[in-house]
Amino acid sequence: MPYADLVTRLRAGLEPVTVGAFPDGSVDDYYRLRDGESTLASRAAFAAAVSEGRDSFGLDHVTTDAGGQAVNAARQAAALGDDVTLVGHLDHPVFDFDFETASMGSPARVRVCLFDADDVMFVEESADLAAWTFADLRAALGEPIDAFLERDALCCTNWASTPGLGAAMRDVGARDPDGGVCCVDPGPLTTAGARDLLAALPALGDAYDLVLSVNDAEAARLAEAVGDGAGGEPTDPAALDAVRTAAGAAGVVVHGVEDAVAATTGGRVSVPTLDVSRALTETGAGDRFSAGLARSLAAGWDWPLAVAAGNACASHYVSGQGTATPASLAAHVSTHGPPA
Repeated sequence: MPYADLVTRLRAGLEPVTVGAFPDGSVDDYYRLRDGESTLASRAAFAAAVSEGRDSFGLDHVTTDAGGQAVNAARQAAALGDDVTLVGHLDHPVFDFDFETASMGSPARVRVCLFDADDVMFVEESADLAAWTFADLRAALGEPIDAFLERDALCCTNWASTPGLGAAMRDVGARDPDGGVCCVDPGPLTTAGARDLLAALPALGDAYDLVLSVNDAEAARLAEAVGDGAGGEPTDPAALDAVRTAAGAAGVVVHGVEDAVAATTGGRVSVPTLDVSRALTETGAGDRFSAGLARSLAAGWDWPLAVAAGNACASHYVSGQGTATPASLAAHVSTHGPPA
């Protein structure tokens, strides 16, 4: 069982790898939604109130935190002891970290309505992110940029909100960096967006060990984009293999509720998720999964162990313990891991 091996690795001490993350960033405000004196605990309750004619709701502020997919991934890698550089849209005091950062402009603003499950996010997009190009990454880092592109693990995130990422991937591929693992976590995809992503990804294939990290909904859009999504499960082996082939990827990983499933060049891997109770939010858990997965693959771990690390990082966050360190992650897995 990979979780027992993961605890052993964590307790022995992790060898740091170099991690880069780009290009987004957001300021996330978390709220409880109130209908009069009552807190709305679910999407269904909210929908029912709207259907009954309610047109005004209260917002009770809970907390504000630094967010964005790249930011969350960078925070997870740094907490595990890795050498991290985050290049995002970080022009706000909330982005105050003890690892290296560079900003390319203003962040998005996200208002998260907290429900018992499936939070709802209202996003005020960043005009700077919408207009972002590879030239902004070069300008933020200075020349040469290759030291960033050739980190052991690179987390490239939020395709859905970054129109310039396709051209940037082709620019990166043209530079032919001596890259390591490149983990692409695209965010919420439409089918058209999935087609565009799959057309852009092969440009990275010669430079990196490319990995796609997606949730069930994103996997379904990717399967539709390659013509293998005719009502099947998002983790259907044929569909995932078709996506992996179209992307030119070493692996496609779907982090679901009950398990994480990977289609790799060496075969299929499935690792059950850890059974934990949700605390404040799940928002950001998938990004921490991607970071745990990417840094573990970059460290030379096999697929089952790397997927287990991603699962553990995500569930640690969902359970309300924050971003995992090696010590807290070992304790978490020891408590919640399946029997050996």
